[in-house]
Amino acid sequence: MSIFERIANFIFRIARGDSKKRWLYTPVVAFLFLLFMSLFVIAALSTDRWLNLPSIIYLPWTLIAAIIMLIAGAILVIWTWAQFLRAKGTPVPLNPPQKLIVSGVYACSRNPMLMGIFLLFFGSGIIIGSLSLTFIYTPLLIVLFYFQITKIVEREMELKFGQEYLDYKKRVPRFFPRIGKAS
Repeated sequence: MSIFERIANFIFRIARGDSKKRWLYTPVVAFLFLLFMSLFVIAALSTDRWLNLPSIIYLPWTLIAAIIMLIAGAILVIWTWAQFLRAKGTPVPLNPPQKLIVSGVYACSRNPMLMGIFLLFFGSGIIIGSLSLTFIYTPLLIVLFYFQITKIVEREMELKFGQEYLDYKKRVPRFFPRIGKAS
């Protein structure tokens, strides 16, 4: 069994375990996630200073693009949080909803919250003028989450929801909604 399968099994056991423990762990895991995300921003700003990188030039289109990304990202994150809360769970993997969410924005993308986070990071990088946040750290974050999703999250979802998740996985793309006719 690979390290990724062990992690998926560990998350699965906790997510199926005692409800009180899950709710106790939820704020701790959420805090650690926010800390991890903050470290990316701090590292990017430090890299900008260390390499003496110029700021992103504010042109009308760059500012408009950043604002669109920030708004779209915030909408996706809030919408997905609301769907998790309505399903009596949280986005924290240790305390998820007990039912697979396949409606709303999850009918178009299996990971809309991450898409929202990526948009927030790109938009923030442009707004604060950070070349490294926009072009180094956000793409690095995307790669890290891609591997985390493909190696751990999807395995854990298969353990939790079985064939229902496998069917959903065939129907709905990982990140980007399909354009045109659904297959």
